[in-house]
Amino acid sequence: MDSRILRVIATVIEVCDPPREAGRGHPPAETIRVLATLRRFLREGTPWRSLTATAAQASGSTLRRWLTRWAETGVLAQVHALLVGMLRGHPDLILDSCSVRAKRAGDLTGPNPTDRAKRGTKYNVAVDGDGVPVACVATAANVNDTLVVERLFLAAYAVMARIRTVFADKGYDAEHHRDLCRFFGVTPRIYERGQPPGSGLGQRRWPVERSTAWVLENKRLALRYDRLGFIIQSLLQSACIFLVAKRLARQF
Repeated sequence: MDSRILRVIATVIEVCDPPREAGRGHPPAETIRVLATLRRFLREGTPWRSLTATAAQASGSTLRRWLTRWAETGVLAQVHALLVGMLRGHPDLILDSCSVRAKRAGDLTGPNPTDRAKRGTKYNVAVDGDGVPVACVATAANVNDTLVVERLFLAAYAVMARIRTVFADKGYDAEHHRDLCRFFGVTPRIYERGQPPGSGLGQRRWPVERSTAWVLENKRLALRYDRLGFIIQSLLQSACIFLVAKRLARQF
């Protein structure tokens, strides 16, 4: 990834979470160095213990400490929202999810109904009409999609300048979700169960399917090894942040 993209993300992080003053002992790692390590960790699926400190990257223990701190302060969600707000995005909102297998038991795992009840995790993603991820939530694989619609919609509504239409498949079919959209002046296009095929939603849902495919290009997310739920949510949010920053670099 272009180093200037990492610098943009690092600048926003330092605005949301100013660097702490150096005390006694080893000086704290630079934000951009931690981000470079996080990017490699996500893309290559490198084990924690294999991340050794060099001039270009931080150690695995340092990366874990930073992710823990960011999770406690909600920094990644703030950075994600600020970067999305800088984009001139398409006003449509598209929802979808994908499930991955969890090799070890842990938080946010459950029997996957699409994978012979093997333990897994579901990544719920909301993108704008251009496929830019604007909100994301990690849940257990057996959590119904309808249970995260409100959280995804409100998170997207808070950062998008305008939402015109919400597109979603029958997994999100619930009348109260349509009522939620109408309450905010948004047109719901959620496929209803029992309707004949040919609704045309497939022509509008491809941006979110492309974005989830990009998320799963990160080996650390494509097959889950981490047991802690906040680590999985942080990695998912980070993958979305990198996608947003890449799109932002094209506009400026």
